[in-house]
Amino acid sequence: MSERLERTSKNEKSKKAKTTKGKLNMKKLNITFATILLVLGCFAMGSAPSASATPTPVPVTITATFDFAGFPNVTGTFTTSGALTISGPATMHVDLNYNGTRAHCVVTLIAPLGNIIIDQECQFATSPPRGRWEIVSGTGAYANLNGNGSLTMPPPLVEAMTGFIYQ
Repeated sequence: MSERLERTSKNEKSKKAKTTKGKLNMKKLNITFATILLVLGCFAMGSAPSASATPTPVPVTITATFDFAGFPNVTGTFTTSGALTISGPATMHVDLNYNGTRAHCVVTLIAPLGNIIIDQECQFATSPPRGRWEIVSGTGAYANLNGNGSLTMPPPLVEAMTGFIYQ
């Protein structure tokens, strides 16, 4: 089978030559594009968290007792068990709502290797009062600590927090 090559002038290449060159350029472009996609895919896979990176919840109990003589800034002590086994002094700032039925408290646990800051949301319509707590920050050994749970406030002036630390 023979192909007919067309020329429009003496110095022009044939249309078949132009088409072949165009196909080569397109192949180079496709290879370049595929390489870029492959590299981007590798970066995306490398930054994806693995299944083992999922934090494991470990039970914890935090018990704090406070002296309310300096209300709304009170002081006391705390102990923990379960995921954390520390104890030491504690402070709490209490911010009651206008009618005293709810409170937002910020508790600071002062431990030998750093501090743990806990936000509490409490309501006083039940007996004993109850609420929720969450670790919002920490310093030293507790800088990346995460945890939350429920709390009750049984008499006399005790904050009984139960929940989980995520490790």
